[in-house]
Amino acid sequence: MKIILLKDIKGFGKKGDVMEVNDGYARNSLIPKKLAEIATSSIIGVVRNTIALKKGSHDAKIARSKEIAKSIENTKISFFLKTGNKGELFGSVSIKDIQNELKKFNLSDAEVVLEHQIKTVGTHPVIIDFGDGIHATIQVDVLAEKK
Repeated sequence: MKIILLKDIKGFGKKGDVMEVNDGYARNSLIPKKLAEIATSSIIGVVRNTIALKKGSHDAKIARSKEIAKSIENTKISFFLKTGNKGELFGSVSIKDIQNELKKFNLSDAEVVLEHQIKTVGTHPVIIDFGDGIHATIQVDVLAEKK
């Protein structure tokens, strides 16, 4: 029986592959589990169009992410925190604090990569991960709040 795969099956085939399998395997395993359908010309066209549309939208997302990453590279975000007499910070800057600031740039879907909270005054490079290997580095400036 000729079938088209609706999902990737490890060691067997990828979504959209048209293949010949035993009738029993198709009817008792692949089709009931919604892993495949009987390959008719209309089904093949629909599945392949769906795959092409998803790939196109993914490519557009990657292009958009690259453009945004380039535009925010080396952007500076400032935080004003209370300090003690010796300049030590009362508090810290966390991933959540940085994400809240990034929302002002409409970057809510980007991930902030920070090993630990920022607990010192100064300028700190922070990596913003857009996924698919796309990164940008912004500068987080932690300043003493005026007394």
